[in-house]
Amino acid sequence: MNTFAQAEIHAEMHASAHAARTAELTAEAAAWRLARGAATPTAPAPRALPVRAVLPVLPALRNRLGEALVSAGIRLMRPAHSGVHRAA
Repeated sequence: MNTFAQAEIHAEMHASAHAARTAELTAEAAAWRLARGAATPTAPAPRALPVRAVLPVLPALRNRLGEALVSAGIRLMRPAHSGVHRAA
């Protein structure tokens, strides 16, 4: 079998897998919409916080998230078996 035939078979299998997954997701979305449309709320939705109450918290959360991402990145860049074991 030549390379072109292999690539063609691979492309066909790939397209078929995508089509199957798309059909599955479409059916799942339709079921979800149907369930959400049929659902009736049993209690009123909670009131949203005013924007002024939320804004002071956002910078602190952003900083914590940034610190966590930097820490995770540093740990990922360290060799897995470097022989250096340091307490985190």
